[in-house]
Amino acid sequence: MIESYLRDFTLKEVMRGDVAKNEHVSLSVTPDNPKGDMVSVRFTYSKAGEKLIEFCQEAEKSPLYERAILLLYDFFGFRKDAYDRLQNEKTYLTDMNNSQEFKRVISEYAVGDLMVDVGAGGGVMLDILSEDHPHATVIGIDVSINVIEELNRRKFKENKPWLVKQADALNLQKDFGVNSVDTIVFSSILHELYSYIPYQGKKFNKDVVIQALKSAFEVLRPGGRIIIRDGIMTEPKEEIRLLEFLTPDGMDFFKRYVQDFKGRQIQYEQINSRMVKLPVNDLREFCYTYTWGEEAYPHEVQEQFGYFTPSEYKQVIEETFGEQATILQFSHYLQDGYEEHLLPKVRVMNEKGEDVRLPDSTCFIVIEKN
Repeated sequence: MIESYLRDFTLKEVMRGDVAKNEHVSLSVTPDNPKGDMVSVRFTYSKAGEKLIEFCQEAEKSPLYERAILLLYDFFGFRKDAYDRLQNEKTYLTDMNNSQEFKRVISEYAVGDLMVDVGAGGGVMLDILSEDHPHATVIGIDVSINVIEELNRRKFKENKPWLVKQADALNLQKDFGVNSVDTIVFSSILHELYSYIPYQGKKFNKDVVIQALKSAFEVLRPGGRIIIRDGIMTEPKEEIRLLEFLTPDGMDFFKRYVQDFKGRQIQYEQINSRMVKLPVNDLREFCYTYTWGEEAYPHEVQEQFGYFTPSEYKQVIEETFGEQATILQFSHYLQDGYEEHLLPKVRVMNEKGEDVRLPDSTCFIVIEKN
């Protein structure tokens, strides 16, 4: 709260006590030496603010913690925009950077002199593209002010060659000219647009993904590429799975997830105290949240990772671009790490009770503009 309060003022303004009033936090300045070049600053919170801070401290080890922090930011009026993903953007950016190994393959398909990473996150994709394509201008865009500010701090601190700017993925024409970009990367960002953007008045609207692809295609040069790495649904959708929890708290976690998940209504039948029966895509959506655990839970239940099956994705691309585009690469797979984290906690079976593999989590698609 203190850092957020001080962020908008210069040191001179703080030393003079010349700062804006806030209903819930105020400061008083006391000189610490005769020269007046050192001061002590005391912060005072309103009674309501103090109580809310106490609540957040008590909730620190609870799944409610992230929600409480966002409430706290909103209460004090410090939250910069509606797209802050977690109470601590740096934590989110660290998680994004940890996925570097999965992003290296994207760079192998990147072409041309101008590359744009949509939803640049922690900047790992910017680093990879800049290292692998030193001749190219690499630009990261994000709708979150906090992400852009953090990336700019990192750029200047580490002397990075890439650029960043705040921009709207659904309206890239506003910031980039038609036929001006050679490569546009959507790395684990389209499902976030799908989950968070109230497109045409509603979230979880598949048309927002189509609009993002149209926006990218319009600014793409002939011969340029759109590269997608994101969630995928399993087909046939009608397949049913049995999910057995191997840990005592598994069922409680599952039922809480069913109640909190925003993407859709999870359908299931409870077989016994440790087993449920459910559609394969409801299983995959839950399992890949279960992998991340409690720390990421409040964030993950806001998102739906899979929105198209492979057949649906191909159909959308073909119907949207027709003969103007060619699909150069289309694959889907189970991302490394999921089995390692999940199999000690769950057993996945078909309706006959036979063990089956976890459903695919991720797709990789390369579209070239003809």
